[in-house]
Amino acid sequence: GRHSSGLLGGHNNAWGNFVDTGWGTSSRTLDADAMKDIDACSLSLHPCVEPLVTPQGVLYDKAVVFEYILDRKKELERELKAWEAQQATEASDSASALAQAQEARIDEFVARQEGLSQSDLHERQPKKGAVASTMGRSLLEADQGKHAADTSFWVPQLTPEVKQRVSKPDMAVRCPITSQPLRLKQLYSVQFTSADDDDAHSKPDAAKKANERYICPLTKKALSNINPAAVLRPSGMVVSVKAVDKIVKKDMLDPFTDPPTQLRDKDIISLRVEGTGYSARTDESQLKVSSSQAVGRF
Repeated sequence: GRHSSGLLGGHNNAWGNFVDTGWGTSSRTLDADAMKDIDACSLSLHPCVEPLVTPQGVLYDKAVVFEYILDRKKELERELKAWEAQQATEASDSASALAQAQEARIDEFVARQEGLSQSDLHERQPKKGAVASTMGRSLLEADQGKHAADTSFWVPQLTPEVKQRVSKPDMAVRCPITSQPLRLKQLYSVQFTSADDDDAHSKPDAAKKANERYICPLTKKALSNINPAAVLRPSGMVVSVKAVDKIVKKDMLDPFTDPPTQLRDKDIISLRVEGTGYSARTDESQLKVSSSQAVGRF
């Protein structure tokens, strides 16, 4: 019959149109174009010319990260000055409020000594009514009612103001990826091995794909998001994680130093790499962009 195609059988009821109407859950897996290459700087996203790595495995280009640190320090100094100015203003306002309160107490004491009533004391005080005009409208001094501020809302002096408070800045320059402190002394030099001539000091060929630029000097296999890598801190050499597990960790020695250097666990830094849609090398929540919507009932 005409209803045999089912709810989603017709062209007009395709799943894409079904999601567009606000029902179900839409999920999109990120492809390779949306992922950073294994040798790319985490700030510029370009292949690193002079790669440096943090203890958390975040890769940066030397020139880019140095510029970032300097700019961030200047920004933090500006934020600190703004916070100090705010503190000085608040201290001045507090001192002024205390002085006014003290003066009011003195006036009240004098009035009591003179035998004046509260109404007489109010008459002796200077009037603080707002006087302003906006497009021909004004609030007169005679309008001293307690609701004057509500009924004369057009007067600029009676307009409420929201003070924006500045929090005291954290003066530590932090990594934008891990939020850990970013210190120059904890940026370690990295040496990739070129896939062309096994030269660890050659510059990257940006024309090549990421999985064709560099190889592991121990296994001779290409390094990529599929074949993740680690940095041996004493030599700075980049090797595959498989080589670390099968070769390096047997003796815990760095074979690229003369003589070989004894390694500790913190001397082996795993590079942060992006996963793929078909592997769980990173958190799946970082690989998919999802938006949950209401699920209808039929």
